[in-house]
Amino acid sequence: MMPPPTPKTVPKIPAASPMTASRASRSPVRPPSAAAALLWSAAVTASDLEPLAPLRDGVADALRALRPRVALLGFVSGRALADAARIVGMEDAAYAGNHGMELRLPGEAARTAPEVAPHLDAIARLAREWPPERLGPAGVRLEVKGPTLSFHRRGASDPAAADAVLARVAEAARAAGLVTTTGREVLEVRPPVAIDKGTAVRALLAGAGARLATYLGDDRTDADAWRALRDMVDDGALELAVGVAAASGEVPPEVRAAADVEVDEPAGALAALRFLAGSRHVTHPPPPGGSPGTP
Repeated sequence: MMPPPTPKTVPKIPAASPMTASRASRSPVRPPSAAAALLWSAAVTASDLEPLAPLRDGVADALRALRPRVALLGFVSGRALADAARIVGMEDAAYAGNHGMELRLPGEAARTAPEVAPHLDAIARLAREWPPERLGPAGVRLEVKGPTLSFHRRGASDPAAADAVLARVAEAARAAGLVTTTGREVLEVRPPVAIDKGTAVRALLAGAGARLATYLGDDRTDADAWRALRDMVDDGALELAVGVAAASGEVPPEVRAAADVEVDEPAGALAALRFLAGSRHVTHPPPPGGSPGTP
């Protein structure tokens, strides 16, 4: 059964402790840097939750202004990689689709995680078992995303009927050896592999040379990315990482509590992006034997 609808207004939750190497009390807000990475959930940049929803007004310009100022600009999505890349439309960005089961680094071809391949037939069979004529009467819509399936209930006129159908889908998926998770008005069906948005951000950051990383998200699955960044700081792979929640009435309180800071979605997310893109105080990595400076 899908989780009950969350309230339209959620009280502000204090940010968690900043993700720094020492866990000391320290402001997590820093300007962009040539040694920094900015990672965003593609759902935050899109104008709505439809598979091919366009970018919000103003986002594309801010992203283009920010791209040359960071070591890596990446987008992590539950959508298919091709859809996420089409929405954002930036060839020099990095993408992780299907929660990290698909990856594409700048200048490289897209690739699917090899451990997913043995489960693709089961995914395809389940999709065939639930055609529109079985889902439509309950207001459920299937989105086929290659290695994963999303069963959407948003807008269903009879939520109870939609939940009943989704419960049967989940039972069939588990019987086929697949796993299910729930998100914002959606049931996700995936292969039983240890891949999530946390493994996705690690893969995107590998070799990027970033020492600072910020990830902005708005869903339970984005908390995996925040945890991964925190672990990377503890392991010494990053000096500082910040988890930012784009908060709205639909974002569960536990998601907001898992982040370090939050902004109001969507205006706050765009304002944060514009702030980073327009900051003059960009600290570049020091040259050998030198000290940091500003351009």
